[in-house]
Amino acid sequence: MRRMRDQFEEADEETAEINLVPYMDIVTNIIIFLLASVINQVPLGTVNVSSPTFGGGAGEGTPDKPALNLTVTVGQTGFTLAGSGGVMSPIPKLPAGDYDYPALTAKLTEIKKQFADETKATFNADAAVPYEIVVRTLDAMRTYPDEKDAHERELFPDIVFAAGIL
Repeated sequence: MRRMRDQFEEADEETAEINLVPYMDIVTNIIIFLLASVINQVPLGTVNVSSPTFGGGAGEGTPDKPALNLTVTVGQTGFTLAGSGGVMSPIPKLPAGDYDYPALTAKLTEIKKQFADETKATFNADAAVPYEIVVRTLDAMRTYPDEKDAHERELFPDIVFAAGIL
């Protein structure tokens, strides 16, 4: 009887399964801990921009003016503006090292006078440009102060981020 019991226990040990539940609990806790620690380190902020849309195809007739395709790029040396017609002369930083936001707004106001119906612009920035500069540039692209009635007027309110900004 004892011999049969020993054989039965040996057979039971050979067919026993490993209990993975404790290991899965440990792994799950580690993943939750890592996610929680990463979320606390990432600063969250939102910038109100519109996403790119697909056109409905060619319309009836040809437009009077070609599309503007305005692109504003922020780099370490200043602003660069480009459109369908080419690249404009850059707007350098001020001697103190600050970006020249009034000059950017003035140049965009000149462009807006020629393309009054245009509301879209594309924004691009170098990876090293701080977030504060990005937000101030977007503000300078959206509105300008009107001297006549002391209100802000729209320049290019529909700003689209260029690919690769993150």
